[in-house]
Amino acid sequence: MKKKLTAFFLAALMTAGMLTGCGGTDSDNTAPANDSGSSADTGGAASSSSYRMGYSMPSRDQFQTSMQMAIEAKAEAEGIEISVLDANGDVATQLSHVQTWAADGYDAVIIGLCNNDSAADVLAAAGDMKVVFVNRQPSLDVLKDGEVVYVGTDETLYGTEQGNYLASIFKAEGKTDINVVLFMGELGLDNVTKRTNSAKEALSANGLNVNYVYEATANWDRITAMNLFSQFMGSGETVDAVVCNNDEMALGVIEAMKTTGSNKIICPVVGIDATDVGCAAVQSGDMACSVFQDPVAQGEGTITCALGLLNGTEIEGLVDNYFNITPQLVTKENVADFIK
Repeated sequence: MKKKLTAFFLAALMTAGMLTGCGGTDSDNTAPANDSGSSADTGGAASSSSYRMGYSMPSRDQFQTSMQMAIEAKAEAEGIEISVLDANGDVATQLSHVQTWAADGYDAVIIGLCNNDSAADVLAAAGDMKVVFVNRQPSLDVLKDGEVVYVGTDETLYGTEQGNYLASIFKAEGKTDINVVLFMGELGLDNVTKRTNSAKEALSANGLNVNYVYEATANWDRITAMNLFSQFMGSGETVDAVVCNNDEMALGVIEAMKTTGSNKIICPVVGIDATDVGCAAVQSGDMACSVFQDPVAQGEGTITCALGLLNGTEIEGLVDNYFNITPQLVTKENVADFIK
């Protein structure tokens, strides 16, 4: 009975996908096919120039766009035809992407999950296609030798780097009791939970007594974070640090601080991603630190892994179907190394 219901659900989604597919925005365009004719050395396997892959991105921001560009560039270099679609945060839309590519006989799909819990549905929709999850980690139980892998970073490391860095500042100042504001991304996402909890754990592990005077979700968005922090400042509550799950929210907090009468950064603000604008803020001293999440390495890693799965070759750096990319703390001392 469960199998019949699943089949019915997928069929319904396919129908919905076909009905709505013609009304996409500019961000839902399919990338043009590559006609370069170049191919990677596949050791006698089918030429990579014959492969077709799809990439369903969860939504669009600076980091996701950088990763998309890396995927497209790597695919072009390998002679792979790549189609890119934006799910705009909608699980049903993402499933329709996968179903369409499966029906069109694509070889592999790259998925930045809209929701971590939808991985099983993605795999059901993918059929015989190889699947590479990227950036947003599914349950490791869904990974499968030769079929399904994940490319990304242990999300707990980002928060740990943030917490340890802030702890070093407060220890140098002789502070043990601090007030912290925390801005989170979209609630319910695995990376939000891990980044948030690991930052808290690192602060506590360093012997700090932390009072979280304000915690809110700003959904990764700069304007939302700016508005929320402006409201917080109106409360008159003191704050010693602001921890944000990404750079965009950190930049929003900084803009809110700068629009006050003092026009100054009132406490350390930390982010994650080390985007171009994030690095510029670190370099100017507005942002205390960021943690580099490498969109190029993740994007290129998806193509490397997809080719390995399709060709049946060993994928260097893949351990237990996890292609891990180490994050790096970015401060004013080393930010020049991360500015393009």
